[in-house]
Amino acid sequence: MSLFASCSAGVLPAALLLLLFSSTALCDCPRPNLPLHSSLRDGVLEDTYPAGTNLRLQCIPGYENIPGIQPRMTCLDTSKWSDLPTLCQGKRCPVPHIENGKTLSSNDLRLGEEVTLACEYGFRMIGGTTRRCVVRSGVVDWNTELPTCHRIPCARPPLIANGEYDPDSSDMYDVGWVTIYRCDRDYSLIGNSTITCIVAENGVDGKWDLPSPECKKVKCRRPSIPNGNVASVFQATYTYENKLQIECNPGYTLLGSSSIQCGADSQWKPSLPSCDKTPTTPKPTKSPTPAVPSTPPIPSRPGTVSPKEDSTKATAGPSTTTQTTPKSEPGSGHVIGIAIGAVIGVIVLAALIFAAVKWHSVQGKANTHPVSTDAYHVVSEKDVALEPKSKD
Repeated sequence: MSLFASCSAGVLPAALLLLLFSSTALCDCPRPNLPLHSSLRDGVLEDTYPAGTNLRLQCIPGYENIPGIQPRMTCLDTSKWSDLPTLCQGKRCPVPHIENGKTLSSNDLRLGEEVTLACEYGFRMIGGTTRRCVVRSGVVDWNTELPTCHRIPCARPPLIANGEYDPDSSDMYDVGWVTIYRCDRDYSLIGNSTITCIVAENGVDGKWDLPSPECKKVKCRRPSIPNGNVASVFQATYTYENKLQIECNPGYTLLGSSSIQCGADSQWKPSLPSCDKTPTTPKPTKSPTPAVPSTPPIPSRPGTVSPKEDSTKATAGPSTTTQTTPKSEPGSGHVIGIAIGAVIGVIVLAALIFAAVKWHSVQGKANTHPVSTDAYHVVSEKDVALEPKSKD
């Protein structure tokens, strides 16, 4: 066995004792560096330790052994200590419980760590928001007492003229308190009847969410709408926020809003509408139906008499007719046409045509053989044929 391979003591020659002593010194371990937050369980640390020495360790106050790691170190025959980089971890502080509060941020709540606390809505923190886990009197705990959360107060609700509210018995108003206002008799409440205490923007003070209302006397007179009416039961006056419907009479158009409301200034909102005359649209006229021209009667041959004239002569006997001018005949035909009607008009027209033709014929004969106008009369063809021819 080599002297440098073993540091065991044995029976050796005296010459080798000095050399053996030197080799044994080479196998000792120096003072160890203990793991962080640990200490030697028994005794104090020596400057050197022989190979095979076991040192029992423990964690200092505020720390505990990491599970699964043996708390000891061994001096190896290589003059080195067994590897033991970590052994202890910080103990946990108690979980902070705050009435009406909560934990905003934290890690494992172990020794040396910091926690941030906050209050629930409507509460504000007294005593700071952060705490550090430390050892106090040998016990792991928070560096100072935990903070407390108190309700955030609001100022006393404002008093209003001609109105009131029910105050709190303790005259304390905090976040969440609702104040209800009411007005005296004959007064109208303008605004919101309730105001609520809420948290202000800075997060620590309270404020009322709305301004306090007003109590005013509001009276709107019943409106008069020319050519219109109010569609509601008659009232001489109306109070705040009363609504009315406006209607126009037939033939009139409503200009403006049909719904109005009594405002805080005793005026109708929006402004009163008006009823204007509805313009009449002329009805489209039909184009007159074009008259169908009647078939013109066939003119009689010269020397013939119309059936009417023939009938007259048959009943009344021969009579002497007075020669008339062409202008008088159309006038007589117009009068007869109005009296008898459209149907007789056709006959009259035929008679007029015949008379005109006959007149021209008689006029021609008068120019050739002038005769007395007293002897002239209209005869039929039959009478002409039976009349004796005159002798020259």
